[in-house]
Amino acid sequence: MAAGETGLSPLVGLPRHHGARALVGATVWVATIASLIDSTVPHPQNHERLRYLELACRRSDLVIVDEADRVQMQLDRMFAPAVPLIADQSDSRSFLYDVNQHRLRELAGAGQIQLSNRDVENWSAAVNTTQTAADRLVAMLVRDVDLRTWVRTGYFSAWTLQLRLLEERYPLPGEPDADAAEPAEDPYRERRQRLIEILDAFRDNAFGDRRPPGPEGARLTSLLGELLHTTYRENTRGRLKATLCDLFDLHSLLEPTEAGRERYQRLRGQANGGPEKPARSTRGGGGAARRRRRERLPQEPEDWLELLLNRFEFTLLLSALEPRLALVNAMWPRVAAALKLGFNEMYRRPLDYGPMVPEAPMGNVIGFQFLMDGPDPGGVRSGELRFFRCSGVGRELLRAMPDLPTVDGRPGTNVLLMSGSSWAGRSSRYHLRVPVGAIIEPDRQGLDRIAELSEFRLEFTREACDCRTFCRCESVNEALRLSGEPLDQRPDVLRRMVTVLGRNDHGTSRLQEELMLLPETRRHILLLVGSYEEAALVADALHTLNSRWRGRVRRLVPDDDPDAGAWAEQDENHAPVLRRGDVETLSSTGAELLVAPLLAVERGHNILDIDRQYAAIGSVYFLARPNPRPDDLGLAVHAINDWIVRAMDSGEFAGWVRQGTTLGQGARTVRDLARSEWFAVLARSLAWSRLSDKDRSQVTWDLLVLIWQVIGRSVRGAVPTRVAFVDAAFAPRLATGGPSDEPDTAQTSLLHSIHATLRPYFTAGTALPAVDRHIVQALYRPMWSALDRCLSAIETERNTACTT
Repeated sequence: MAAGETGLSPLVGLPRHHGARALVGATVWVATIASLIDSTVPHPQNHERLRYLELACRRSDLVIVDEADRVQMQLDRMFAPAVPLIADQSDSRSFLYDVNQHRLRELAGAGQIQLSNRDVENWSAAVNTTQTAADRLVAMLVRDVDLRTWVRTGYFSAWTLQLRLLEERYPLPGEPDADAAEPAEDPYRERRQRLIEILDAFRDNAFGDRRPPGPEGARLTSLLGELLHTTYRENTRGRLKATLCDLFDLHSLLEPTEAGRERYQRLRGQANGGPEKPARSTRGGGGAARRRRRERLPQEPEDWLELLLNRFEFTLLLSALEPRLALVNAMWPRVAAALKLGFNEMYRRPLDYGPMVPEAPMGNVIGFQFLMDGPDPGGVRSGELRFFRCSGVGRELLRAMPDLPTVDGRPGTNVLLMSGSSWAGRSSRYHLRVPVGAIIEPDRQGLDRIAELSEFRLEFTREACDCRTFCRCESVNEALRLSGEPLDQRPDVLRRMVTVLGRNDHGTSRLQEELMLLPETRRHILLLVGSYEEAALVADALHTLNSRWRGRVRRLVPDDDPDAGAWAEQDENHAPVLRRGDVETLSSTGAELLVAPLLAVERGHNILDIDRQYAAIGSVYFLARPNPRPDDLGLAVHAINDWIVRAMDSGEFAGWVRQGTTLGQGARTVRDLARSEWFAVLARSLAWSRLSDKDRSQVTWDLLVLIWQVIGRSVRGAVPTRVAFVDAAFAPRLATGGPSDEPDTAQTSLLHSIHATLRPYFTAGTALPAVDRHIVQALYRPMWSALDRCLSAIETERNTACTT
């Protein structure tokens, strides 16, 4: 270009930043919450570091958050992510394997030139150590059932396992009697405290590279290096035993003498709490001994030593994994460009949100889980090693959004939270702690039509008879139950269920009868199960059951399912599939039955008839009663976040803080209470019959919303629906007995619990606030009316049968 001439660089037209530039002049932005939180405005556009969430709140007159209750759950999990480190199946995501493969591919492609950067070198070394430690840990878990049992309690970390080892060796004193003048003496206090200091120092400097370790720390560091890399297990095991016996002072307990055995039996009695003492409640507060039952020491000291050796080795290896995994995550942004790394959901959320998102009430929690499908019968078993980090109360970011611009003296923005299920009583997942400002109510006549004409019923399946609620046979036949059955038995139960529903050996099948009751344009039945795998099983079972259903069944699959389309449309053994993103086209597929996981159709899609006016689905069959997964740490995160937010809103939080004479003591009070609640949530059983009243109320609201959201797919256009509860777990007493047997209650039946939960809002004269009653009636009246008629009809039938 000649001097004095001007022109544009050819790079200006490149599309990389086209989207960011287009946002500048756009009057409406449409985005996901994840993209707003993690994405930054490009530096050439804005010299200050700015996240798109803050920018959206600064520049917008109105921010509309649709499905706000789902966004609340997403925020909770974004600030408490859980990621599979090592998966148990080849087609599952595995963070470490994916990172390692990508790292090696990038290094090989560039001739390892990236290693000239010290950060890349250190990061690569950390990945290697992390993989080595994880492999050792998984190897131990896969082959040792006692170790799997030891760690499968909520979650585990080097710190929690260290505490459990200390409790075994130096048991805490028992609970003092109520009339005791002084607390019980702790004979092990000094020795326990010294060992805690040694192990804490080692965990903080496991590789001895941060500062020169002390004598005990140096010995542990040397042993750790050997455990990571040894191929001579016997020699290393001997050094592990010597270190363990010295550190935990085991020599006197392992002496092959009568005195040694007496000392061990005395310790065993203390550690096991004595035969006359009941197990301690997991609802207590404070110390580690109150958070879980004490470990039961075996009869023989040699057996105990073998357990301790495995557990101590596992804890040492975990002490190596934790800091190196933390380093991999911390250095991720610094090496991302050199190694072309993508998004890492394990990386902590940006520090920009520190002032808006409160720290997790029990403190920042880092831990691991080892998950297996089904019960553990022993032997060699594979599983998935998961890592999670709980760093903040993510849901509070929703309530902070209006004030984000005010930090710079700008006016706040208007935020409209929209959802048809965000008022949900005691629900820890769906309920938003924001006052309801307006209710967009449907046409009154349409709402009345849904409430008055919809039908809920129990549709139990029995192989020996056709009784659908009570069994009136001379010999009572139990209905088939799916929920609560072992995972390896669920496929058989499902096949038997759908066989009863779909067989036409003696005339018209139950499903055919149901279809004939529906309007022609709505002759579709939605069959709900617990997972995509179960959907495939049920769909294939119906597809191959008889000629009536061949080609008339579709099963829902994820949008990214690699097997979708792999089978021919006329495959004799497999039902055709329908991608989740195409579920709205159901009415044009020619199918009459759609089999889907309950959570896959909870919300997000309008499945309409061919004329796009009314819901295409006329009936919904719940083959499985929904129930929370006990190993889902997300449920515990929702519960603890809900607990602290309600405490702040009610004034309890302020009262706890004021209990301390200083702010620090008040904070310690809150932290202790939160940890007690956290461990209680982790320890609670989610089996319906074992739920406490408090937990049952919370779980009922959670499942009430979930069930109503799914049923909502079948009432679009203000049309009534038909709902069948097939799983015997919905009313177990009714399913296993006759009319004269004891009826179900809220303690035994989810349906009865939902009915009891909603009743006060629809009963005159209750003490509930009028505004709460109005909201619940507006949101859940059709569900309440249909369920009330269903349970009343059952009770009427029972009374009639008992008097005849």
